[in-house]
Amino acid sequence: MPEAKPAAGQDGEGPRTLQIELQTPYGSIKGNLAVPPGSVRLSELAWNAMAIDEKLVGMAVAAEAKQGRLVSCQKGCGACCRQAVPLSPAEAFMIADVVAAMPPDRKLATLGRFAAAKESLQAHGFGDRSLGGAASEEQVLGLGLDYFRLGIACPFLVEESCSIHPNRPSACREYLVTSPAAHCGDPANKPIQSVPTAGSLTEALSKLSALVLGGEPGVIPMTLALEWAMANREAGRERYDAAFLLASLVEFLGTTGGKEKAAPQA
Repeated sequence: MPEAKPAAGQDGEGPRTLQIELQTPYGSIKGNLAVPPGSVRLSELAWNAMAIDEKLVGMAVAAEAKQGRLVSCQKGCGACCRQAVPLSPAEAFMIADVVAAMPPDRKLATLGRFAAAKESLQAHGFGDRSLGGAASEEQVLGLGLDYFRLGIACPFLVEESCSIHPNRPSACREYLVTSPAAHCGDPANKPIQSVPTAGSLTEALSKLSALVLGGEPGVIPMTLALEWAMANREAGRERYDAAFLLASLVEFLGTTGGKEKAAPQA
């Protein structure tokens, strides 16, 4: 289990650091993590946590490369952007912040794509196909394949490239493949080999969100993230001690383990 605690002598004023030690299947991550001063919203915590995710993903990619398995993902390959990308509540708030900060014309176009995606989902009855926490892996993968078959692009996909790539959520950062990129467009018939991650930030952020918001950990599909964030905007404005959130997040990351990201399968 990881250990996380405020650095000795820090009283919350000025710069703060968090001493962390996170064990992963690819080795340990040790060091001091900068803590934002004072309190933060969940969206801000999610954004700050992306640096940890980049480290975890980098370790997994390096381990795969040592075995001769190189990441085949490349610009212009948007197949994974037609999957039901899961966001933690914290990341849904983060994505809402990203859209809110866009220039008016770009924001209008993005909101239009979100509206079109929701309309398509409703037309195909996906509003009645939510799965509870007891759903089997087979049910989850089956729903994911059905979603993929609809061909609904992520609202941020523009000309087959991610228009918010530096601000993309953890599920997008963690989903990488070493199988031929062409296979991703036909997951029902072509084998897809994903990079086993050293931990799931999506899962850890979902647990953290449940800790502070109440309820059970859950995820929101990317296409419905703005609608969810709007419906829960008051919760999104709440602020929490940054050191407490980061320490809790590191603890949760220590329980997600390493796993291979599942692609939609027939």
